[in-house]
Amino acid sequence: MICFSISCLAQGSNLDKEIIVDNQKRHFIIHLPTGFEGMTKLPVILALHGSGGDSKMASRHYNMNGLADANRFIVVYPDALNKLWNLNWSTYHNNGLPDDYKFISTVLDELSAHYKADSNRIFCTGISRGGVFSLLLGWQLSNRIRGIAPLCASIPNGIKNEWTFTHSLSILLINGTEDPLINYQGGAGKVSLPYSGGQAINMMATEELVQKILTLNNCPSKPIIKNLPDIDPKDGCVATDYEYNCNGVGVEFIKITGGGHTWPGGYQYESSSMIGNLCKDFSASEKIFEFFKSIK
Repeated sequence: MICFSISCLAQGSNLDKEIIVDNQKRHFIIHLPTGFEGMTKLPVILALHGSGGDSKMASRHYNMNGLADANRFIVVYPDALNKLWNLNWSTYHNNGLPDDYKFISTVLDELSAHYKADSNRIFCTGISRGGVFSLLLGWQLSNRIRGIAPLCASIPNGIKNEWTFTHSLSILLINGTEDPLINYQGGAGKVSLPYSGGQAINMMATEELVQKILTLNNCPSKPIIKNLPDIDPKDGCVATDYEYNCNGVGVEFIKITGGGHTWPGGYQYESSSMIGNLCKDFSASEKIFEFFKSIK
C-alpha cells in the first residue's frame, strides 16, 4: 500500500518522498511499521539498492518490510540518481557527480524531524554497490551510522589505509567465495557491472577486510564459529558464521563457500553463470534484523 496521509499510517505504510538536495530532486521510500503512531522513537535501516537498481527493486529483493513490522523498525529505500551511487570517496563534494553522502544525511534529518527516528540507532545495508556504499557511509558518516550490514561488498584497495571510523562500528559482512563481481580474494571481479562507472573495481580481499574491521574495533577475541545448517544441499554452497565480541561491539562475518553475487534467501535475479550461486540455507534479511536488534 502506498500511503500519502497520516490517517493510514497505523496500517503499515510505504511513503513516497521527494526532497531537494543541491538543486536536484531526490526520491526515497519510507516503510513505517504496522502500528506506527509517530510517538515512539524507532530504529532505522537504510536499505541501499545495487547498481542498476532502484528503491522499489530493493524493497522487493530484500523483503524486509514484514520483518520491519514484526520488529518495529523503519526501513528506508533511497534512490541513487541514474541508478548509480556516487562512490567517489576522496573528492565526493567536488567531482561533479551527486553528493550521495549529503543526500543520505538529509534523509536522516527528515526522518528525525518528521518520523521520530532514533538518531542513536541508524543502520545501513545493501548488496553490491549498495554494500560498498554502506561501508563508505560507515566511514564518511560514522558520527551518524551505528551499524552496517554489507553484502557482496568490499572497499577499494586504494583507500584501505584511509578507511576508518571515529567510534566502534558494528558490522555484519556477508560475502560469497565465488562472487564473479566482487572477488573474494581481492582485485577485480571476473564480470563488470554495466553501471560500474569505472569505480570500485580493484577491491580489498574479504578476509583482509574482516581483519581491518577487527583492528579498527580493537577486537581482542577469537570468533565463535558456527556452521549454518545446509538446508538446501542442491544450492551449491554452505555458510559459516564467525561471531566476534569486540568489547561489547558486535562484528560478524558469514562466509558463503560457493556463494555468488546474491542475497541469501532471496531470488536468482540473474543466471548463475552471470552472478553465481544463490545460497538458500538462510535468510540474509533475517540475519540483518537479528544483528541490528542486538545493537542497543
